[in-house]
Amino acid sequence: MSQRHVWSECILILLSPVIDGPNDYVSQPADENMLLYATVELHAFTPGKESWEMLPNEKWDWVKLHKDRGGARFKNGDLYGAVDSYSRAMKFLIPLYGHMQNLENKGQEQKVEDQLDTDDETRLPSANKLRTVKAELHSNLSLCQLKLNQAELAKASAAKATELEPGGTKAWYRLGQACQMANELQEAKQAFRKLLQLQPESLSALKALKDIASREKASNAQLGIRLSKMFS
Repeated sequence: MSQRHVWSECILILLSPVIDGPNDYVSQPADENMLLYATVELHAFTPGKESWEMLPNEKWDWVKLHKDRGGARFKNGDLYGAVDSYSRAMKFLIPLYGHMQNLENKGQEQKVEDQLDTDDETRLPSANKLRTVKAELHSNLSLCQLKLNQAELAKASAAKATELEPGGTKAWYRLGQACQMANELQEAKQAFRKLLQLQPESLSALKALKDIASREKASNAQLGIRLSKMFS
């Protein structure tokens, strides 16, 4: 997979050998971590579909692809790439989630004759399952944004995840971290306490609350010193 940036847009190009060409084999570097450079000549271009042109099962395929790609990019340390992939997955998931909600609200089956294959492998998940996936994407975005020191974005993403999946412990922890980073200590405490309700043995939440208490104690001490100087 090759990647180029043109006019701030990320273009993903799938490279494959030309079987009929003079050299139909692409040798791989001995070191898997080495970059493989290639010159690509564009002979034809077929525009992809917009999300509104896709069938529901096509949208779901793209959601899974971009979510998996986001996970791979995160593991490789490509945080901006991971954010891009998770955001792309969300782009396809939002209309799909609305579509499935409408079907279920109307009491219809999830299989629609002209839209879905009847195989189990291509059957669409329920609206509840899509809601969980949406929460996971927001939570994953929050983690990336935390590592990029984007406190407000991380807070917003984590808050959305907790709204969608109130029992998601990772989202509550990341919300607490984001609030800490933004110096919103009261909100951070609320998030970590909620995590303890869900997971009483969480050492991470207990440590975070202890750290917040230490910060508040230090802040109060400094405030006391300043006030004493003002009135001395």
